Amino acid sequence: MTQKIKLLTPENFWQLYSEKLNKNGTYTDYKDNKKWTKVVLPIAKDVISNVLNVPNFEVDLEGFRIDIIGYTTKWPEEMKKEKKEERQHDWELKIAYEHENDPAEWDYELCNLCHIVADLRVISSYYDFRKEKKIEELLQDMINKLGMWRIHRVPNSHWLFVFGPLWVCKEKPFRAFTIDSELQVVEITGDKKVIPGMWKK
Repeated sequence: MTQKIKLLTPENFWQLYSEKLNKNGTYTDYKDNKKWTKVVLPIAKDVISNVLNVPNFEVDLEGFRIDIIGYTTKWPEEMKKEKKEERQHDWELKIAYEHENDPAEWDYELCNLCHIVADLRVISSYYDFRKEKKIEELLQDMINKLGMWRIHRVPNSHWLFVFGPLWVCKEKPFRAFTIDSELQVVEITGDKKVIPGMWKK
């Protein structure tokens, strides 16, 4: 069992990681990318799972997979044509978009995108607009719960929340919201109505 520590530092992580590499690694696996990945990921997961002695600490594999991202690259055009191994990666994330089909899980995507450095973070999902509690109230509650330091941890960034009606209330329009600098939900739907019940079948 890995000894847990109270402070996570590069040195502490490396010490535990290197011990496990020496214990579990083989040169045969190391020479084969696929085999080595199957060795090194469980090692890293074990270190991450056991290294930090703090309450409510969890580990997730590929936790920040995002549905769609938009980014600018700083590669010169001629660099894009170079061989892969000669490229110098230098890009900046502009937009992160998540769509959540389960209307009860959009808050997971909100928490997830809080940790993504992008100029605009967009979440689209569904809501039963017949419910007594309004979606803007639920959204405000969740934003208040997450707090300023998570919602606005990326300076000068913006949020967009798009909620379509569940199919059972298809005559209701989509609604769109953003968040102001004081963490207040602001509706930006406007006059242009998007109503699924009006679309062709």
